[in-house]
Amino acid sequence: MKTRAKVRLMSYIAAAVAIILGAGIVGYNLANTYKTTIQYSYHRSLSQLSDYFSSIKNTLQKGEYANTQPQQYGLASKLMVEAEGAKNALSQLPVSQQDSEGIQKYLTQVSDFSSFCIGMLSRNNTLSDENKEALNKLAEYADKVAPQVEELSAKFIDGTEHIGRLNALQGNLEQTQQGSDKTPFDNSFLTISESFVDYPALIYDGPFSDSVQRKTPKLTENAQGCSVQQAQKAFADFVDKDADDVKYKETRKGNLPVYVFEGDNLYGTVTVKGCYVCEMYYTNTGTDNKYVYKQLLPKAQDFLKRQKIDNMTESYYIIENGVCTINFAYSEKETTCYGDLIKVGVSTQTGTVVSYNAEGYIMNHTQRNLKGMKLSVNQAKNSVSGRLNIITGKKALIPLSTGKEVQCYEYTCKGKNDETVLVYINGNTGLEEQIFILIENDNGILVV
Repeated sequence: MKTRAKVRLMSYIAAAVAIILGAGIVGYNLANTYKTTIQYSYHRSLSQLSDYFSSIKNTLQKGEYANTQPQQYGLASKLMVEAEGAKNALSQLPVSQQDSEGIQKYLTQVSDFSSFCIGMLSRNNTLSDENKEALNKLAEYADKVAPQVEELSAKFIDGTEHIGRLNALQGNLEQTQQGSDKTPFDNSFLTISESFVDYPALIYDGPFSDSVQRKTPKLTENAQGCSVQQAQKAFADFVDKDADDVKYKETRKGNLPVYVFEGDNLYGTVTVKGCYVCEMYYTNTGTDNKYVYKQLLPKAQDFLKRQKIDNMTESYYIIENGVCTINFAYSEKETTCYGDLIKVGVSTQTGTVVSYNAEGYIMNHTQRNLKGMKLSVNQAKNSVSGRLNIITGKKALIPLSTGKEVQCYEYTCKGKNDETVLVYINGNTGLEEQIFILIENDNGILVV
């Protein structure tokens, strides 16, 4: 080889090495930046969880001594906000459901108990001795757990230990994701959850979440169990693929046990009993908005028909990240059963179904004996505020936090600022059960 050729070759090699090293440095820096950002997010959520738990502890303590209806009502409202805030902060942390089950259960009970108190007090009823005893029991556990959460927050926020497994960004990500070893953060949460091992089941005539936590999915209650192979075929048929294209990953336990499957940009679950597809998500959906809601609704409806899921009525929808997610509720005897909920997501770029969630339907769908209500639609509307202009009224069956359901009339109304308001009046008692305000924009229809 001539000297000039050798020089040229060495130059090319040097340039290639420089490019590779540069790319490696950039990738390393990006990984570190991402790692720092995620850690900051986790620190913020953990700090919020600690603050909310401290507030819950203080509010419950005040509630034990509050003796007037206005004070009790105000504390119950504050308690519900704090419990929901704590649940949201917990959901942002990289901890498994199993390791945080005790905390989740407790926070849900606090939220539902406060909701029950608000309902009781708003109807001029007083809290019974049993209710006050339940409040005292919640306060005892808050006293026990709040300091543990505060200590956990201080331990991890000082930066000496990482939350989760973010060091995998600089190593073998795939291997780390598949690993089963618990992190110190997981173990810390598990220790706190174990504080609730002997937590009592506080059941009473109100929406205490333990009745919901132990609720058996109605659709699968009497169904036969299925094997992994049967579930694999059911999911493959659901997404129109060969069984070999979806791989079994794990069995997820809980009050709704499911088999978990994965494929190419695909995730799904199938119930262990009954072999019903519970969830389906494609992870690569595109973000272009070529289709609008009116074009996507028929595609979602056709999808449900192909799956032989009948008598479903669309209600609300939202368009986000290139997916239009439409809520469908089961209809029976001209009554919309809002608990029997299925969410179907359609890509706004391709017009194909890319997500499906039937957990609400599986948990609640059953043969019902819907009877006539004592009040007519015209009689019940007298309970609607005179400041609202009623547009339509129809029958609805809505879920309560007790796990029970109540027959209502759903009135679509217009408020003083032309906002759309939904009012649900109990068809037997005439009491207001729920009020929602609709938010309508180009991205969907939601309720608050």
